[in-house]
Amino acid sequence: MSSQGKSSLGSCDRDEKKYEMVPPEGGWGYVVCVGLSVIFIAGTAHQPVFGFIYNDFLDDLGVGTGAVTVVFGVFQVTVAIAGFCSNIVLKKLSLRQVGLIGAFTYTLASFLAIFVASTTQLIITNGFLQGLGMGLLIPVSYTSFNSYFTRKKVLYLSLCKASIGLITMVYPLFIKFTITEYGFRGTLAILCAISAHSIFGALVMQPVQWHMVKRMKSCEKIILIPPTPASENSEEKFNFINNDVAIQDTKSVQDLYTKTDKDQKESGLLFLPKFTDSRRLSIPVVLIPSDSRTDSKFNSSDNVYLENLFKAASVSSLGNFGNVVVDPLPIIKNKEGKWQTIAEYLDLTLLKDLVYDNIIVGMSMTFFADLTFFTLEPLFLDKNNLSKAEIANIIAIGGATDMSARLLLGVSGQFFKMNSRYMFYVGALLTALFRLVFIQFTTYLPLLILTGILGGLRSLVHIAQPIVMAEHVPIERYPPAYSLYMLLAGAISLSVGPMIGFIRDYTGSYVIAFLMLAICNFCCVVPWTIEAIVVKCKRKSTKT
Repeated sequence: MSSQGKSSLGSCDRDEKKYEMVPPEGGWGYVVCVGLSVIFIAGTAHQPVFGFIYNDFLDDLGVGTGAVTVVFGVFQVTVAIAGFCSNIVLKKLSLRQVGLIGAFTYTLASFLAIFVASTTQLIITNGFLQGLGMGLLIPVSYTSFNSYFTRKKVLYLSLCKASIGLITMVYPLFIKFTITEYGFRGTLAILCAISAHSIFGALVMQPVQWHMVKRMKSCEKIILIPPTPASENSEEKFNFINNDVAIQDTKSVQDLYTKTDKDQKESGLLFLPKFTDSRRLSIPVVLIPSDSRTDSKFNSSDNVYLENLFKAASVSSLGNFGNVVVDPLPIIKNKEGKWQTIAEYLDLTLLKDLVYDNIIVGMSMTFFADLTFFTLEPLFLDKNNLSKAEIANIIAIGGATDMSARLLLGVSGQFFKMNSRYMFYVGALLTALFRLVFIQFTTYLPLLILTGILGGLRSLVHIAQPIVMAEHVPIERYPPAYSLYMLLAGAISLSVGPMIGFIRDYTGSYVIAFLMLAICNFCCVVPWTIEAIVVKCKRKSTKT
């Protein structure tokens, strides 16, 4: 009976049908989409009209609009730090618990903002506390969304972003109405009530395990690779017996793919099944140093091995892997130290993945350039002596094409499979090129057309941004991966942002500022192109 139990843990017969638990691709995931939209509408829709809301209040204080930049600076820094710290909190609490903490913090900040009477209080409420709340909500929202969908991410995230964009477009009219009817404090009270809806958004972020669905699959034999000596010339071998056949000196999980059909038939082992879904597979491999202090022969009682063998066999690690992308993630048996403990606790080992580093640097630079461009564009248009009505029309066209493109991407995602990283790459490249064209004109009609094109292109960046990382890292490592991205994005905003602002003020030229923003985009395009060339060359060399 015991041998029968052991075999059921590691393998199953070739023709045996087994159930697997998979994300619902809908169901409660639709409610999560609504929750994500509500959170971002409640937390970010009013930001473009922040200056309009507080303009008279700041004039009464005699501080001018300079306080607006200070509040936004504090908000962005706090969002970045809180997003990074959310990774630590998520090790102790669930996604929904962290989301509720963020939602209550954001709502409390909006409530306290009703009673602000000084610039300092405004910085604390709208800068620090609201930034803290949104910093916790953003990674929770994207992690929950990505855990519920594997094939239809582009479709549903496009619809979410389109709804957010639509509400943001009508927000200026809404705020104008509330200020006229209810005054400054009354408008802040209404915004507080809207902010409270983020609590609903956080409540619906239920664990995906509650809503997993059963699906039949063909299960073939899977083996777990025991750790091997790190030394290449080790003559001692360990035996991993299955069906009376020994597999010797297996160096990595990737070696499984070099086995011939004959080898597989002889050993009775078929290593990985083919599924239709795409989700990354994280398989820990333990490397035990081969030195005088360690027996080079495999020891099955090794605690580190047993721990990671359990992780490898768990559903969360093996999960739903079709079109399998196997990334052996080495878990090395190192001496314990405070820095090693901190690195493991914050999951800083992600930074050892050069592809991940390339992704977050490129995404951070592109996203920063996008936000900065659309912030500076009204000032650029005003300097070119366009009327307020013309400026309003240009900005409205940019918002309309952005929203339309998001809806179009959502519909297209239903019929075509889109690679989010290709989408982001194309968006970054074309946006940079059209910005270089944009600065060549100063009249109304060309700027109107180009802003419309840029609005449509920015949707590629905004839709793909949260999905790119989800397609690269296993879903269980998404929160720390996105947290590190948020920290880097905040650092770039703090360093590159003021530098561009200083150069613009010193030269008095928006053209130079927009050129620098195009360079930020190329900091994504060029490294990603180099990476693609290197990967292609490696594939060719392995084929030959």
